[in-house]
Amino acid sequence: MEPSPRRRRALSTILAIVLAAESVSAVAAAGVTTRTRLDRAASALPAPAAPIAATLGTGAVDQVTLATMAEARRILVRAQAVNAALRDEADGLLPSPGSRFAEVVAAAKAKDQDATRERSTKAASKDKAASNARATTRRSGRNHVWIPSLGINRAVSWFSCDRKRPPDNYVYRWGCAGSNNVYLLGHAYSVFKPLHDAYVRGRLRKGLKAYYADARGRVHTFRVRWWKVTAPTTAASWAWAAQRRPSMTLQTCVGRNSAYRLMVRLVEVS
Repeated sequence: MEPSPRRRRALSTILAIVLAAESVSAVAAAGVTTRTRLDRAASALPAPAAPIAATLGTGAVDQVTLATMAEARRILVRAQAVNAALRDEADGLLPSPGSRFAEVVAAAKAKDQDATRERSTKAASKDKAASNARATTRRSGRNHVWIPSLGINRAVSWFSCDRKRPPDNYVYRWGCAGSNNVYLLGHAYSVFKPLHDAYVRGRLRKGLKAYYADARGRVHTFRVRWWKVTAPTTAASWAWAAQRRPSMTLQTCVGRNSAYRLMVRLVEVS
């Protein structure tokens, strides 16, 4: 027997409600993290009405309609409760735009502070290392020369002005030099090899520092002003001449068969 139009409308309504209920159930299943809260919300709701199939069996159209509407109201109430619970859970899990912005700003500020502290620590460590280096490189002694950038650290022997024997493998202070001119000489293949190599390789620079401890133990600081290559003749007497300003002159051999002399002039600095 074909159902009446009213019964068909009732069945259509029931089908729509069932589909709506299934959609709500799918949404609820996706929010796994909200399960406990949803269960509590659902437990507070009234129990669903008797199955619609049982009502249909009575054959009373009015009763079917009433039962359908009652069931629809209950399902609607359940759907609203589920949606409210989902919104509450989302509000609890996701921060508001304002709070998220504040978190980003705070994190950036903390990172910047950490970087500043790290830079300060590195600077302090560098200063401490430099201080320790200065402390460990304090120079003391007598008749000694240091040229740190060239790796020269040598005792200085005396070479008298009337000596006839050639110099040995020492750094000498020549006695023929005039006043205010600490004149140091040494072989290019031994004690002054670093000086020779620096010139040949282009590493000799103006401003290079040298330190000299005199016979009384006073340490003097000198800086390179200029240098010149000359033949080993008396025409180069300007190299060992007296100076108006406290100075130092370094001499070593250069060229094939050591045919020339490298003269390096330094002046004392405070």
